[in-house]
Amino acid sequence: MATQFSLQRSQLGMVLQQRYCSQRLAFHLYCALANRETLKSRQEILLMLARNAERSAAADAIRLLRLNLPVPDEPASSDSLWRRFLLFCGFRVTMLWLKWQEKRVTRRCLQLISVDH
Repeated sequence: MATQFSLQRSQLGMVLQQRYCSQRLAFHLYCALANRETLKSRQEILLMLARNAERSAAADAIRLLRLNLPVPDEPASSDSLWRRFLLFCGFRVTMLWLKWQEKRVTRRCLQLISVDH
């Protein structure tokens, strides 16, 4: 029983760490898109999305700390490469990728919750 709990805690930690990294990357992407945006209304929406991603990352960091698990460092160089590549691809591709990434992380969370006990 204790090992099953330990395994679930470990899996939860992994998912939270991945979600944290994903939200931090989203924050940086939304900010970069907002800086490039010429339409004021779209820029405001992108900044709002950036703040939401930042808050989500902070909440995940708190959850990780409460579980005595490490909070990942700022995005790695591979994330920086992704960020540059996506921004090069443009607004539409970046937004579609962010949507796909969010669905992927959500699916992992749901899989963890729905594991048979």
